[in-house]
Amino acid sequence: MSQLQTHLIAAAIGATIGVISAASIFIYQKVLEKQQHAMKNAHLDEVDRRLTELQTELERLRVQQGQQRKKKLSRKHDNDNTSIVTDNDTDGFSTAATDVGDDEFFDCSDSENNISDIENRTIEATYSGLDLSIFDVHHHHEGYEEDDYLKLRNLTDSYPDNIDVVWRYARSCYKYSDCITDSNAKKVTICAGINACEKLLTISNAYLHKWYAILVGVHGEFLPIAEKIKNGYRFKEHVMKALEIRPNDADLHHLLGRFRYEVASLGWIERKVATTLFSEPPSASYEDAIDSFQKAENFSVEVNLQNRLFLSKCYIALSEYELAYDWLEKICDLSVVSKDDEKIQNEARQLLIQYSRYRQ
Repeated sequence: MSQLQTHLIAAAIGATIGVISAASIFIYQKVLEKQQHAMKNAHLDEVDRRLTELQTELERLRVQQGQQRKKKLSRKHDNDNTSIVTDNDTDGFSTAATDVGDDEFFDCSDSENNISDIENRTIEATYSGLDLSIFDVHHHHEGYEEDDYLKLRNLTDSYPDNIDVVWRYARSCYKYSDCITDSNAKKVTICAGINACEKLLTISNAYLHKWYAILVGVHGEFLPIAEKIKNGYRFKEHVMKALEIRPNDADLHHLLGRFRYEVASLGWIERKVATTLFSEPPSASYEDAIDSFQKAENFSVEVNLQNRLFLSKCYIALSEYELAYDWLEKICDLSVVSKDDEKIQNEARQLLIQYSRYRQ
């Protein structure tokens, strides 16, 4: 996990607390199913409407061209006075006597495959021409935040249904918002990413649900406590959806661990508010959080100092100081270069000093 991602997760979770009951998950899934069914029906209705319009237009063009052709023949008849256009000639000319063949004036109702082929070729030509890999490279470096955000915003406007464009746009919204000092502008940027994702949430894509959850978490910074808890409801739901698709994603396990840690650390007031909003109060323990943090540690390719720091905090909360001390030492023994990791290491050193008396 990159240092930027580590900082990202800290901001996202710090503003988010909440709970999802089993009943809430069931209701939400049913709502999604109904929405998806409605979207499919709407799509079919739109296709039928377009086919009808195209069929009507082609019929109009056929008649129009036939009339133009008859006028030409009529003028030729007047000038040459050598040919007679009979009713049979006129009837037969509407298709056979045109400059184009019969097969070019087809009935749309018999040629849906032709229309689909045209649309598919257009989509393939458009989507295949998008080179999105450069945004993935820039994500791991600083200095591209605003430029990538603007480019991806334009791409999202052009391809709002392209899942690969939209989740990258959501990611860029977070990174760019982290560079914005004006609170209102930051909120607008975060909301723009949330809105873009919400149009595609019925699609099963781990990155979409992951970055949507992170933006929802960051958005909690601008909300009162009751709304933060509601955001936590959405946050955990979409982290879990992403985990169902990518169960070995270290970032997602860390996100879930932070959620569980925050819930386990809730104060009395927060729990009362959550109980009022939902049928069940927030439910998660430090042991639950440790389970998630440990999975994140196991699946991580790179060392995540923040994950180790929260592991130590969980053990401190459980008064298991020896285990906490071991994780804190692992943090302090590493060489760090980023400012974020320096802050984590400094906090680890302070905790070592504070709890050193419990060392056996």
